[in-house]
Amino acid sequence: MSSVLSDLDPRALDRAATALCLDAVAAVRPDQLDLPTPCSEWNLGELVAHLVAENRGFAANSAGVVDRTAWRPGPPDEITLAKFPASVARVGAAFAGYDVLDRPVEVREFGVFPGRVAVAMHFLDYLVHAWDVARSIGRPDPIPDDLAEAALRMSPLFPADRPAGGAFAAVVQVPHDARPSERLLGLTGRDPEWSAR
Repeated sequence: MSSVLSDLDPRALDRAATALCLDAVAAVRPDQLDLPTPCSEWNLGELVAHLVAENRGFAANSAGVVDRTAWRPGPPDEITLAKFPASVARVGAAFAGYDVLDRPVEVREFGVFPGRVAVAMHFLDYLVHAWDVARSIGRPDPIPDDLAEAALRMSPLFPADRPAGGAFAAVVQVPHDARPSERLLGLTGRDPEWSAR
């Protein structure tokens, strides 16, 4: 798995994906937290709570602290929504550490990985969730081709065994000549035509 990233510093990619996600979440109103999302078992409030928890967990564990409770999402409410920007700043600061790419990082139940793999996992998660949030509130696909192509090159990082209701569902077939973001969405179990309406 780490050989996919052996010569790559994924932090710039992660910052770009996180900025897309931050922009999408900033457009969410508190009265929209009950909207459905492409993550079939999460409404929008639950998805935002997941995003905050992911930032908290990656930040804590990439700083050398094994804190399994950090990954637990808080309530899917307006207070959690308001916490998102601070959680983005926290994970960004943690990933900026000079040695983070080579430090072992425990990522939830998935195991312990070199830091560069953990950062790449966060990049992939946030790039796709930026689309999830955007589509849930009726915004267009925010994923640019260059980030989608980078994510597709990291496809070996996607877990092959995906439980129902997880963040990445079973692969959705899309045309082979589809746009890069559409191919990425299909690979992560999303119908590129999905709409909350």
